Amino acid sequence: MTANHDQTFFRAFTIVLGVLFAITIIAIIGANIITSIASSDEMRPEEMAQIKERTQPVYAVNTDPNATKMVAAGGGDAKPMSGEQVFSNVCTACHTAGVAGAPKVTDTAEWKKRLSDQGKDSLYKRAINGYKGMPAKGGNPDLSEDEMHKAVDYILGEAGAT
Repeated sequence: MTANHDQTFFRAFTIVLGVLFAITIIAIIGANIITSIASSDEMRPEEMAQIKERTQPVYAVNTDPNATKMVAAGGGDAKPMSGEQVFSNVCTACHTAGVAGAPKVTDTAEWKKRLSDQGKDSLYKRAINGYKGMPAKGGNPDLSEDEMHKAVDYILGEAGAT
């Protein structure tokens, strides 16, 4: 009786394995057909532009011997940034997602509460000197106090708290 039972099990097991193997082969062939139809070997220009942008080096070596003289003399791009530029370059990292408890720029009620409780001068001071988890000047020591004031004003304006 056990020999018959073993043969029945072995036959069923072999059939199941055969069916699974056939399904796997069909899936592989189907995937190859679909990908060969849908893809081309050339990338679209927008894809190439994105790849080029994402693979830019983190830094560049400046070989101009006059570069330090231009920076020391205030040459180059010494124009102060607007509040929107400061927000986009520094503040957005935390105040868009609410990182480490930072109030989101979209949270109008929170910004109105902070403005009424603390006043604008206190918000300016905290933006410049840092507060709790926020570093001074949002982590960019090159920003001026005027640029930080503009950033605070921009955030309050975007939040609808002014």
